[in-house]
Amino acid sequence: MESAISRQWYQLYENNPKIQAFAVAKEGAIVWQTENWDLLKDIKSIIRAPETAAGNVSVNGVKYKRAKSAQDFYIGTAGSDKGHLLIVKINDSSWAVAWTESSAVPELAIIDLTKTSIHLKGNL
Repeated sequence: MESAISRQWYQLYENNPKIQAFAVAKEGAIVWQTENWDLLKDIKSIIRAPETAAGNVSVNGVKYKRAKSAQDFYIGTAGSDKGHLLIVKINDSSWAVAWTESSAVPELAIIDLTKTSIHLKGNL
């Protein structure tokens, strides 16, 4: 499973280098994340954000305000060049989470993350 996620991360980054961090959560726990990100303590609130349409989500002390969301995705934006938080449902128990640079267009980056999620669906 880990190599399948790694491959998808490399492909995601190659397609959109403004996506700088990536993680996969299954059943409320991190199963894979890039080395430059630690979501272990925040993952439960992160994966609840789409389903509850949370007004904001805190990740490593940075507050991301909801820009757009539905039951299966969430786009959060932080001020002061702190970037964007993207969350996409992979299946009933798994989520893909990504962080983009502030210069990224989150509505386009969420499309790339959704494609990655589709490819991961059979591996989780």
